[in-house]
Amino acid sequence: MKSPHISLKQLFAELTDYSWADSLQEHERDLQNESNATTMFEVMGDDIRDSLKNGGGKYEPSEYGLKTLPPAEIEPRRDFEQLALTLSEAMIERIWNGRSETFDSLYHKAKEQSEVDTVVAKPYLLSEAWADFRVYKSSWSHKVATQNTRYYKIMIEFFGDIDVTFVNRQMIKALLSRYQDFPRGNIKPYNKMSIKEIMAIDENEIADSDKIVTKSVKTFMGVFQGFFSTFLTKEKDIFLTAPTDNVIYEVKSPSYASFSDTQIKKLKNKAIKLDGWRQWTILLAIFTGARRGDIVGLTGDSLRLDDDTQRYYLWIESGKTDAATRPIPLHKDLIELGFVEFAQQCDSHLFPEIVSNPNRLTYHAQSLMEEQDIPASNDKGQRYTLHSFRHSFITKVQQCGVGTSLFQTVVGHQKTELGISKRYTHDFDVKSLLVVVDSIDDW
Repeated sequence: MKSPHISLKQLFAELTDYSWADSLQEHERDLQNESNATTMFEVMGDDIRDSLKNGGGKYEPSEYGLKTLPPAEIEPRRDFEQLALTLSEAMIERIWNGRSETFDSLYHKAKEQSEVDTVVAKPYLLSEAWADFRVYKSSWSHKVATQNTRYYKIMIEFFGDIDVTFVNRQMIKALLSRYQDFPRGNIKPYNKMSIKEIMAIDENEIADSDKIVTKSVKTFMGVFQGFFSTFLTKEKDIFLTAPTDNVIYEVKSPSYASFSDTQIKKLKNKAIKLDGWRQWTILLAIFTGARRGDIVGLTGDSLRLDDDTQRYYLWIESGKTDAATRPIPLHKDLIELGFVEFAQQCDSHLFPEIVSNPNRLTYHAQSLMEEQDIPASNDKGQRYTLHSFRHSFITKVQQCGVGTSLFQTVVGHQKTELGISKRYTHDFDVKSLLVVVDSIDDW
């Protein structure tokens, strides 16, 4: 048993004033409106889940305009975060459905969390929940069981074996978006690869003709609904509101959209306010055009100083082609923001938190896009994903008039414009490549 910290009552009082929520207009409550009034609370809930998933202590209530200060000690701080999560869910339900039964349940749950001594609960891991679900679904045929087991393996590879209560609708939408880029199971060489190996491949490196059909994504969504809604919510009472509720995922065009300058600036400014890998991976994606695998694989040795220019650059050690091994000069904004100092403090991987699970970066990027009200796709139906940073970088330097062979070197593409002269042309040095990154001066 443990006694509640005083901050819990203060937070409860601060987040249970529903006069604002009750005064909202109908269009501000519309579930189909991606910018409805629940946006901040959805983002806050996602931030809290991410913090709790990693041990707690990362959620800062002041970033969301809250006045209540969290406890300094880690255990009561986790209690604070759990309460904040319940209260954010209660606020979302109040906005969407008013004083519903679900809202009342959430409200009373939060009241108990803030006032009553509680027993520390053992987490209900995703693997444990799925094992129970399989018992519940013992009537599955062998074919259905095999197919759904594969979906489970994709799910646990993407999320990790986390407490199942941390899964939310943003995470489900992110996984469906990632799954849309999966290869069909009978295509070589993917038919001999593990889920982990397929997940490690950048989405754009899989040919559109090799990717799964729309029906597979819809089938995966059906498994989600059976697992989270029918079983965990209605049967096990793990969730008050299933994370699949109100999830509408439409399969988008296989092509990727480029961000506008305004969108890039919003994402950059948000990333600057973060710390560690959440900050630098996004800033690197913006200012280098590097692939996800390039960024995840960076080590302390990747940062180097060019003798001729005295400019720092990143050395990308290896890739699928010779062109993928290359230098990328650091943009001046990265240097001014302190990336060099950050990298120099790292002995091994710069971002060890995502080395074993690169999909955390994919999910992080999509969460930032949702938080900045960037839609799932542009007017042409092209998707906004982590890979959109690479598209945006290439589009921007082309608009600035940079020679094709120069920017192809920086992003790791095979050079296409040299023709017969290619055999007489050596790789470009860092000095020659500065024009590529320095051409971007208004982001």
